[in-house]
Amino acid sequence: MILNKKNVNAFAKYLNSARGGKKIPYPVGTKLLAWFCKTRFAREVYFKSEVNLLKEFLSNIDDPPSLEEVTPKFLCTNFSKTWRTMSISYMKQQKLDRNVSFKGLEEFKTLHDEGRGIILVNSHLGLAESALTLFPQLGYTDFHTIVREKGTNSQKFIGMNPKVKPNLIIFKDHSNAELFKQLFKAKEVLTAGGIFHILGDGYHGKSSYSLDFLGRVRGFRASYAELGLSTGAYIIPLFITADMKGHVTFDLKSPLNKGNDSMSHPERITHIVQQYVDHLQHIWKNEPQYIYLGFMEKYLRQIQSSFE
Repeated sequence: MILNKKNVNAFAKYLNSARGGKKIPYPVGTKLLAWFCKTRFAREVYFKSEVNLLKEFLSNIDDPPSLEEVTPKFLCTNFSKTWRTMSISYMKQQKLDRNVSFKGLEEFKTLHDEGRGIILVNSHLGLAESALTLFPQLGYTDFHTIVREKGTNSQKFIGMNPKVKPNLIIFKDHSNAELFKQLFKAKEVLTAGGIFHILGDGYHGKSSYSLDFLGRVRGFRASYAELGLSTGAYIIPLFITADMKGHVTFDLKSPLNKGNDSMSHPERITHIVQQYVDHLQHIWKNEPQYIYLGFMEKYLRQIQSSFE
Protein backbone atom coordinates (compact mmCIF):
# COMPACT_ATOMS: atom_id res chain seq x y z
CA MET A 1 0.00 0.00 0.00
CA ILE A 2 1.26 3.48 -0.89
CA LEU A 3 1.03 5.44 2.35
CA ASN A 4 -0.90 8.64 1.85
CA LYS A 5 -3.93 9.99 3.66
CA LYS A 6 -6.34 9.14 0.84
CA ASN A 7 -5.36 5.46 0.79
CA VAL A 8 -5.29 5.12 4.57
CA ASN A 9 -8.71 6.77 4.88
CA ALA A 10 -10.14 4.38 2.29
CA PHE A 11 -8.67 1.39 4.11
CA ALA A 12 -9.99 2.62 7.48
CA LYS A 13 -13.46 3.18 6.02
CA TYR A 14 -13.63 -0.39 4.72
CA LEU A 15 -12.01 -1.83 7.84
CA ASN A 16 -14.65 -0.26 10.09
CA SER A 17 -17.60 -1.06 7.84
CA ALA A 18 -20.00 -3.90 8.59
CA ARG A 19 -18.55 -5.75 5.59
CA GLY A 20 -14.95 -5.27 6.72
CA GLY A 21 -15.75 -6.36 10.26
CA LYS A 22 -17.13 -9.63 8.97
CA LYS A 23 -14.79 -10.32 6.04
CA ILE A 24 -11.28 -9.30 7.15
CA PRO A 25 -9.73 -12.20 9.13
CA TYR A 26 -8.75 -11.13 12.63
CA PRO A 27 -5.06 -12.15 12.33
CA VAL A 28 -4.72 -10.33 8.99
CA GLY A 29 -6.35 -7.12 10.17
CA THR A 30 -4.38 -7.13 13.40
CA LYS A 31 -1.04 -7.49 11.61
CA LEU A 32 -1.91 -4.70 9.16
CA LEU A 33 -2.87 -2.35 11.99
CA ALA A 34 0.25 -3.15 14.01
CA TRP A 35 2.48 -2.62 10.97
CA PHE A 36 0.84 0.68 10.04
CA CYS A 37 0.92 2.13 13.56
CA LYS A 38 4.68 1.50 13.74
CA THR A 39 5.41 3.37 10.50
CA ARG A 40 6.99 6.80 10.40
CA PHE A 41 4.09 7.97 8.22
CA ALA A 42 1.59 7.09 10.96
CA ARG A 43 3.59 8.82 13.70
CA GLU A 44 4.71 11.94 11.86
CA VAL A 45 1.97 12.54 9.29
CA TYR A 46 -1.33 10.69 9.68
CA PHE A 47 -1.47 10.81 13.49
CA LYS A 48 0.76 13.82 14.07
CA SER A 49 -1.75 15.71 16.25
CA GLU A 50 -2.55 12.54 18.22
CA VAL A 51 1.14 11.94 18.94
CA ASN A 52 1.52 15.57 20.11
CA LEU A 53 -1.45 15.09 22.42
CA LEU A 54 0.08 11.92 23.86
CA LYS A 55 3.39 13.75 24.37
CA GLU A 56 1.59 16.49 26.31
CA PHE A 57 -0.26 13.95 28.43
CA LEU A 58 2.92 12.07 29.33
CA SER A 59 4.57 15.34 30.35
CA ASN A 60 1.84 15.76 32.98
CA ILE A 61 2.39 12.31 34.53
CA ASP A 62 5.00 11.45 37.15
CA ASP A 63 7.52 8.87 35.95
CA PRO A 64 5.71 8.12 32.65
CA PRO A 65 6.64 5.33 30.21
CA SER A 66 8.63 6.43 27.17
CA LEU A 67 6.87 8.12 24.25
CA GLU A 68 8.57 5.76 21.79
CA GLU A 69 7.24 2.70 23.62
CA VAL A 70 3.68 3.95 24.06
CA THR A 71 3.05 5.69 20.71
CA PRO A 72 2.37 2.73 18.37
CA LYS A 73 0.24 1.02 21.02
CA PHE A 74 -1.76 4.21 21.61
CA LEU A 75 -2.35 4.68 17.88
CA CYS A 76 -3.38 1.05 17.47
CA THR A 77 -5.90 1.32 20.32
CA ASN A 78 -7.55 4.40 18.85
CA PHE A 79 -7.45 3.26 15.22
CA SER A 80 -9.00 -0.19 15.52
CA LYS A 81 -11.69 -0.34 18.21
CA THR A 82 -14.70 -0.67 15.89
CA TRP A 83 -13.20 -3.30 13.59
CA ARG A 84 -11.82 -5.44 16.41
CA THR A 85 -15.15 -5.42 18.23
CA MET A 86 -17.05 -6.48 15.11
CA SER A 87 -14.49 -9.12 14.13
CA ILE A 88 -14.43 -10.67 17.61
CA SER A 89 -18.22 -10.95 17.62
CA TYR A 90 -18.00 -13.43 14.72
CA MET A 91 -15.34 -15.65 16.31
CA LYS A 92 -16.08 -19.29 17.03
CA GLN A 93 -15.17 -20.68 20.45
CA GLN A 94 -11.78 -22.04 19.38
CA LYS A 95 -10.67 -18.66 18.04
CA LEU A 96 -12.01 -16.91 21.12
CA ASP A 97 -9.95 -19.19 23.33
CA ARG A 98 -6.82 -18.25 21.35
CA ASN A 99 -7.43 -14.52 21.22
CA VAL A 100 -9.20 -13.67 24.48
CA SER A 101 -8.20 -14.33 28.08
CA PHE A 102 -9.93 -13.53 31.35
CA LYS A 103 -8.75 -12.52 34.79
CA GLY A 104 -11.20 -13.02 37.64
CA LEU A 105 -13.75 -14.96 35.58
CA GLU A 106 -14.13 -17.77 38.12
CA GLU A 107 -14.95 -15.34 40.92
CA PHE A 108 -17.37 -13.57 38.59
CA LYS A 109 -19.13 -16.87 37.81
CA THR A 110 -19.42 -17.72 41.51
CA LEU A 111 -20.92 -14.33 42.34
CA HIS A 112 -23.31 -14.49 39.37
CA ASP A 113 -24.53 -17.91 40.50
CA GLU A 114 -25.57 -16.38 43.83
CA GLY A 115 -28.34 -14.52 41.99
CA ARG A 116 -27.81 -11.15 43.67
CA GLY A 117 -27.20 -9.31 40.42
CA ILE A 118 -23.96 -7.84 39.10
CA ILE A 119 -23.20 -4.29 38.00
CA LEU A 120 -20.30 -4.36 35.55
CA VAL A 121 -18.54 -0.98 35.58
CA ASN A 122 -16.63 -0.75 32.31
CA SER A 123 -14.47 2.20 31.17
CA HIS A 124 -13.73 4.17 27.99
CA LEU A 125 -10.35 2.62 27.32
CA GLY A 126 -8.78 -0.27 25.47
CA LEU A 127 -11.36 -2.44 23.75
CA ALA A 128 -14.31 -1.58 26.00
CA GLU A 129 -16.92 -2.18 23.27
CA SER A 130 -16.08 -5.88 23.05
CA ALA A 131 -17.93 -6.45 26.35
CA LEU A 132 -21.18 -5.99 24.41
CA THR A 133 -20.69 -9.27 22.56
CA LEU A 134 -18.21 -11.23 24.68
CA PHE A 135 -20.57 -11.80 27.59
CA PRO A 136 -23.38 -13.04 25.31
CA GLN A 137 -20.76 -15.21 23.59
CA LEU A 138 -19.93 -16.71 26.99
CA GLY A 139 -23.59 -17.65 27.36
CA TYR A 140 -24.79 -14.84 29.62
CA THR A 141 -28.24 -14.23 28.16
CA ASP A 142 -29.07 -11.96 31.13
CA PHE A 143 -26.42 -9.39 30.10
CA HIS A 144 -27.93 -5.90 29.66
CA THR A 145 -26.21 -2.69 28.64
CA ILE A 146 -27.40 0.91 28.59
CA VAL A 147 -27.08 2.89 25.36
CA ARG A 148 -28.36 6.13 23.90
CA GLU A 149 -30.89 5.64 21.09
CA LYS A 150 -28.75 7.29 18.42
CA GLY A 151 -25.86 5.04 19.44
CA THR A 152 -27.76 1.97 18.25
CA ASN A 153 -27.20 3.19 14.69
CA SER A 154 -23.44 3.37 15.14
CA GLN A 155 -21.14 1.07 13.22
CA LYS A 156 -20.34 -1.00 16.30
CA PHE A 157 -23.97 -2.10 16.55
CA ILE A 158 -24.71 -2.35 12.83
CA GLY A 159 -21.63 -4.47 12.20
CA MET A 160 -21.74 -6.82 15.19
CA ASN A 161 -22.86 -10.42 14.90
CA PRO A 162 -26.65 -10.36 15.43
CA LYS A 163 -26.47 -13.75 17.15
CA VAL A 164 -24.57 -12.29 20.12
CA LYS A 165 -26.11 -8.84 20.50
CA PRO A 166 -26.71 -7.77 24.10
CA ASN A 167 -30.02 -6.85 25.67
CA LEU A 168 -30.30 -3.07 25.35
CA ILE A 169 -31.69 -0.53 27.79
CA ILE A 170 -32.18 2.43 25.46
CA PHE A 171 -32.63 6.07 26.41
CA LYS A 172 -33.32 9.10 24.22
CA ASP A 173 -32.03 11.99 26.30
CA HIS A 174 -30.82 12.89 29.77
CA SER A 175 -34.08 14.20 31.20
CA ASN A 176 -35.25 13.24 34.70
CA ALA A 177 -38.04 11.12 33.19
CA GLU A 178 -35.55 9.18 31.07
CA LEU A 179 -33.23 8.74 34.05
CA PHE A 180 -36.07 7.29 36.12
CA LYS A 181 -36.91 4.80 33.36
CA GLN A 182 -33.26 3.70 33.07
CA LEU A 183 -32.89 3.15 36.80
CA PHE A 184 -36.19 1.28 37.02
CA LYS A 185 -35.21 -1.10 34.21
CA ALA A 186 -31.72 -1.59 35.66
CA LYS A 187 -33.21 -2.43 39.06
CA GLU A 188 -35.47 -5.01 37.42
CA VAL A 189 -32.46 -6.65 35.78
CA LEU A 190 -30.44 -6.72 39.01
CA THR A 191 -33.31 -7.87 41.22
CA ALA A 192 -33.75 -10.82 38.85
CA GLY A 193 -30.06 -11.69 39.30
CA GLY A 194 -28.96 -10.37 35.93
CA ILE A 195 -25.97 -8.38 34.72
CA PHE A 196 -26.18 -4.62 34.15
CA HIS A 197 -23.29 -3.12 32.15
CA ILE A 198 -22.51 0.58 32.48
CA LEU A 199 -19.54 2.87 31.80
CA GLY A 200 -18.19 4.39 35.00
CA ASP A 201 -16.12 7.21 33.53
CA GLY A 202 -18.72 8.82 31.27
CA TYR A 203 -19.56 12.51 31.39
CA HIS A 204 -23.34 12.15 31.01
CA GLY A 205 -25.71 11.95 33.94
CA LYS A 206 -27.49 13.97 36.60
CA SER A 207 -25.09 13.91 39.52
CA SER A 208 -21.34 14.18 39.78
CA TYR A 209 -18.75 13.62 42.47
CA SER A 210 -15.66 15.81 41.98
CA LEU A 211 -12.51 13.89 42.80
CA ASP A 212 -8.79 14.20 42.23
CA PHE A 213 -7.80 12.29 39.09
CA LEU A 214 -4.09 12.32 38.32
CA GLY A 215 -3.76 15.83 39.70
CA ARG A 216 -6.84 17.31 38.02
CA VAL A 217 -10.44 17.82 39.10
CA ARG A 218 -12.65 15.23 37.44
CA GLY A 219 -16.37 14.61 37.88
CA PHE A 220 -17.57 11.01 38.17
CA ARG A 221 -21.18 9.87 37.88
CA ALA A 222 -22.34 7.67 40.72
CA SER A 223 -25.41 5.90 39.29
CA TYR A 224 -23.76 2.48 39.55
CA ALA A 225 -22.97 3.11 43.24
CA GLU A 226 -26.58 4.15 43.92
CA LEU A 227 -27.84 1.02 42.16
CA GLY A 228 -25.47 -1.19 44.10
CA LEU A 229 -26.66 0.17 47.43
CA SER A 230 -30.36 0.07 46.54
CA THR A 231 -30.37 -3.48 45.09
CA GLY A 232 -27.59 -5.25 46.98
CA ALA A 233 -25.93 -6.13 43.65
CA TYR A 234 -22.20 -6.66 43.40
CA ILE A 235 -20.28 -3.81 41.74
CA ILE A 236 -17.43 -5.19 39.65
CA PRO A 237 -14.99 -2.96 37.72
CA LEU A 238 -14.10 -4.30 34.29
CA PHE A 239 -11.11 -3.23 32.20
CA ILE A 240 -10.61 -4.58 28.68
CA THR A 241 -7.34 -4.16 26.81
CA ALA A 242 -5.90 -5.46 23.55
CA ASP A 243 -2.21 -5.66 22.70
CA MET A 244 -0.76 -5.03 19.25
CA LYS A 245 -0.82 -8.75 18.47
CA GLY A 246 -4.59 -8.66 18.91
CA HIS A 247 -4.79 -10.55 22.19
CA VAL A 248 -7.64 -9.24 24.34
CA THR A 249 -7.62 -9.35 28.14
CA PHE A 250 -10.76 -9.02 30.24
CA ASP A 251 -9.76 -7.97 33.75
CA LEU A 252 -12.67 -8.52 36.13
CA LYS A 253 -11.78 -7.00 39.49
CA SER A 254 -13.11 -8.13 42.85
CA PRO A 255 -16.36 -6.42 43.93
CA LEU A 256 -16.04 -2.91 45.32
CA ASN A 257 -16.51 -2.54 49.05
CA LYS A 258 -19.78 -0.72 49.73
CA GLY A 259 -19.00 0.48 53.23
CA ASN A 260 -21.31 -0.10 56.20
CA ASP A 261 -24.30 1.34 58.03
CA SER A 262 -22.12 3.53 60.24
CA MET A 263 -21.42 5.70 57.19
CA SER A 264 -23.82 8.29 55.76
CA HIS A 265 -25.24 7.67 52.30
CA PRO A 266 -23.01 10.30 50.61
CA GLU A 267 -19.98 8.84 52.40
CA ARG A 268 -20.78 5.36 51.10
CA ILE A 269 -21.24 6.64 47.56
CA THR A 270 -17.90 8.48 47.67
CA HIS A 271 -16.27 5.39 49.20
CA ILE A 272 -17.49 3.22 46.30
CA VAL A 273 -16.66 5.68 43.53
CA GLN A 274 -13.17 6.36 44.91
CA GLN A 275 -12.29 2.67 44.64
CA TYR A 276 -13.25 2.62 40.98
CA VAL A 277 -11.30 5.85 40.39
CA ASP A 278 -8.22 4.31 42.01
CA HIS A 279 -8.38 1.39 39.57
CA LEU A 280 -8.83 3.76 36.62
CA GLN A 281 -5.98 6.05 37.69
CA HIS A 282 -3.61 3.09 37.92
CA ILE A 283 -4.25 2.12 34.30
CA TRP A 284 -4.08 5.69 33.00
CA LYS A 285 -0.73 6.24 34.71
CA ASN A 286 0.92 2.89 33.96
CA GLU A 287 -0.67 1.92 30.64
CA PRO A 288 -1.61 5.18 28.86
CA GLN A 289 -1.63 3.39 25.51
CA TYR A 290 -5.17 2.27 26.32
CA ILE A 291 -6.65 5.75 26.90
CA TYR A 292 -9.23 6.95 24.39
CA LEU A 293 -8.12 10.02 22.48
CA GLY A 294 -11.16 12.15 23.35
CA PHE A 295 -10.85 11.37 27.06
CA MET A 296 -7.17 12.28 27.03
CA GLU A 297 -8.09 15.63 25.46
CA LYS A 298 -10.71 16.28 28.14
CA TYR A 299 -8.28 15.43 30.91
CA LEU A 300 -5.78 18.01 29.66
CA ARG A 301 -8.48 20.71 29.62
CA GLN A 302 -9.48 20.11 33.25
CA ILE A 303 -8.25 22.37 36.03
CA GLN A 304 -5.44 21.42 38.40
CA SER A 305 -6.64 19.75 41.57
CA SER A 306 -6.32 21.39 44.98
CA PHE A 307 -7.36 18.23 46.86
CA GLU A 308 -4.94 17.09 49.52
